[in-house]
Amino acid sequence: MSAPRRHLRRAALATAVVTAAAGVEAVAGALSGPSGATAVALVALAVGVLALCWISRSLDADADRAVLGWLDQHGQGRLDQIASGTGLRPATARLCLVRLARAAAVTVSGDGKHPVYRLAE
Repeated sequence: MSAPRRHLRRAALATAVVTAAAGVEAVAGALSGPSGATAVALVALAVGVLALCWISRSLDADADRAVLGWLDQHGQGRLDQIASGTGLRPATARLCLVRLARAAAVTVSGDGKHPVYRLAE
């Protein structure tokens, strides 16, 4: 796993913890009655959710670039080859390939059990 990817994953975990804490504070504040602390907790919750969306999209884009780069270098490959070559988990590589195939950046050939992926022409 690349260093930027590792840092993004750590940021996602930290943001999720802070967002969960803000959610708990917002619920507790709402149950005890309206207050300024509830409003602050709700804003923190919204910021946390937006940050998690941005981190998730950044992780997806990084993984897509890694898969496209590997395919550009090797020409074609099966899921297991792409996952090991890029350092991605097989499930992450599979999601990238599905996303890239839907965007017509990658073509799929072969049987359904062992498809071969190539860059689209």
